[in-house]
Amino acid sequence: MTAPYTAAARLDALLGDPWDPGNPYGFAAGTARDADGAYPAAFAARLAGTGFPLAYLPPALGGDPRPLDDTLLLVRVAARRDAAVMPATLLSCSAVLTVLAAGTPEQAKTAAEWVREGRTVAFALSEEETGSDILAGRCRLDPTAGGYALTGRKWLVGRGATADAAVVVARTAPRGPAAFTAVLLGPDQLAAAVRRPAQPVTGMRGIDFADLVFDHVPVPETAVLGRAGGGLAAAMRAQQLVRLLSTAACLATADTALRTALRFTRARRTGGVPVAETGHGARELALAAAELMAADLCSLTAARHAHLAPGTFGLCSNVVKRAATRLTASAIARARSLLGARGVLAHGPGAVVDKAQRDNAVVESIDTSPFGVLRAVAAALPGYAGPLREPPGPGDHALGPLLAYGDPLPDLDPAALDLGARPRDPVLLGFAAHADEIEARLAARGAERAAVLVRHVRTALERTTAAAAGLDRGGPAGALGQLDLADRLCLLHPAATAALAWWAHPERGLYGEEPGGAGWLTAVLAVLLAHAEGRAPRQAAPDVLPAGPALARLDDARLLFTALPVPLADGPGPKESETPAEPDEGDETT
Repeated sequence: MTAPYTAAARLDALLGDPWDPGNPYGFAAGTARDADGAYPAAFAARLAGTGFPLAYLPPALGGDPRPLDDTLLLVRVAARRDAAVMPATLLSCSAVLTVLAAGTPEQAKTAAEWVREGRTVAFALSEEETGSDILAGRCRLDPTAGGYALTGRKWLVGRGATADAAVVVARTAPRGPAAFTAVLLGPDQLAAAVRRPAQPVTGMRGIDFADLVFDHVPVPETAVLGRAGGGLAAAMRAQQLVRLLSTAACLATADTALRTALRFTRARRTGGVPVAETGHGARELALAAAELMAADLCSLTAARHAHLAPGTFGLCSNVVKRAATRLTASAIARARSLLGARGVLAHGPGAVVDKAQRDNAVVESIDTSPFGVLRAVAAALPGYAGPLREPPGPGDHALGPLLAYGDPLPDLDPAALDLGARPRDPVLLGFAAHADEIEARLAARGAERAAVLVRHVRTALERTTAAAAGLDRGGPAGALGQLDLADRLCLLHPAATAALAWWAHPERGLYGEEPGGAGWLTAVLAVLLAHAEGRAPRQAAPDVLPAGPALARLDDARLLFTALPVPLADGPGPKESETPAEPDEGDETT
């Protein structure tokens, strides 16, 4: 049987040991480029030579499509070295996925030809004055005798300063979701736009986020993607996939930060004991490990969901974005704190983790803001109250393929993505249907604590959805209540995912455990419930502690911090001489 995710292992081997200071695709090179604000052009060219940045294109358009879970891991092994390379990992995917979701076959062929030639197709949706309120967008597409005239300004367009073409979403009617139309601008039309200088950003430095200004730019009628008024729907379908793919950057930066902190704390001693083995060090590493595991499983499962049931993917696409950004940000903050005073130095491990933290923070607000994500989840939440209280039969959910990580998947169909909010999420419904069985199976294996936590997750889901259904939505208090409940669901959904993942893999241990081992599951459920209930995660430390040694075993085996083994090219990291044997005076923060 072929091991899953071998392509990611091959790509990492090709890129070499990231700890080697002379490796142009390593951590030292990434932090140096970051300091200069330079785009990783040579790194991007190396990735282009592998062909994987076109993995989202169907074969008919010259792509070599891969399942999205495989693609996510390919992006992770590249972006863990330097997240600024993200635009080169899936070339122009936001724009081209919009074309695939709504455009004609000829438009799709044209966009695919551009990206195969190495051209950049930007995606222009946001506007500075309206922010996340997309329905308030002012950029206009006015009808003319020969087509349209495009007028307005698009803000923070990724690769906007250097793009060769662009998909632009602009207003064609006074109000409502059907008031927007998407157009595909070729090089000739985009040449008529004024490009404002790229604005400096705190993370992913080197990526140009520029403004595009249009002043009655002529747009032919043939440039319209789909029908007039359907632009926002097309963009929102594409954004479901883009939100998922952006989580690769979250997980990549968390892997780098946590691996750096783990190696630092295992080599560095305080009071004669490695920092990683002190009470504080062990607890923080374990909590960070559990947060990363939760985000990892949520992301992998969501990737498979998009292939298997695109019509039910809407809720999941928002949940995975919120969960991955929140959990990995917490894990990276813990990793940085473990470096103590070295966490603020602009060289060595401090520089690596600082870059990872800033790059990670960028992901939270691109490709849908936190407010936009939570608002979408809140709209769907009340509909699950009844189905979770009285779930349909177990046979209603195709959970086997969903959780068969690394197995083949049907082709991705962006046009089949649904924007509705009907309660059809297979993870939530599947967990409700199987929770009793999972609890009983855990107890039979002696994992009583994990069984108890599964019961707590089910109760919390029922209470959260019931509260959403009964909430008075009028006024500011009701609106805040909706968002708070949505945020809670974004933590309980990954908990349900983790329980199902354990249930689906009795013959295969995850995160390096023996088959059926539930230590990782106990840790993940405990930390997610603590976050969801508003408790300090450190209160869950007794349940979470096994996650720390699991993480150390993965690093010792040179494996990516993911559920199934993905070998890495990592060497031993910094020499021990670079990490003093005893803390310096005043360095007690470690």
